[in-house]
Amino acid sequence: MRELRQMIDRIGPVNSDDGKHYDGLTEWSITWDYQLKRRGKVWIVANRNVQLNIKVLTPRWTDFQNTPGVLQTQWRIYRANLLRHEEGHVKVALRAANAVDKYIGTCGGSSSLEKLKGDIERNTENLLKQYRKIDRSYDQRTRHGATQGVTLKLN
Repeated sequence: MRELRQMIDRIGPVNSDDGKHYDGLTEWSITWDYQLKRRGKVWIVANRNVQLNIKVLTPRWTDFQNTPGVLQTQWRIYRANLLRHEEGHVKVALRAANAVDKYIGTCGGSSSLEKLKGDIERNTENLLKQYRKIDRSYDQRTRHGATQGVTLKLN
């Protein structure tokens, strides 16, 4: 178990925000596109498309089946807890994408095309910043999953 812990610490996924290795990592990005059309004197959102890209990185133990039963049990518990923690990040990402989609779909209209575009870009970027902060707060609150059982016990 000690060797496994050292290996994860040495080659585990690296968070681009702080450059540190973690047991698991969920990376997500949101892109959006929209078409505006004029309705009378007002510009409105006619169509929108929001895409969420998510990548979850977790360690894989390749010779897992060749280890004693106690270690297999510890690994299964650890891995289940790690996946549950990373699922929390996925949920934040989904909420962020839904918030962006909802905002663009309900942002209203403007008599100025440039003002509407500027408002949409500024407000969607602010939403992303807000959800990135929520995502970081989740890691702080859970101590990167430690409070959820993401630990390898070194017996």
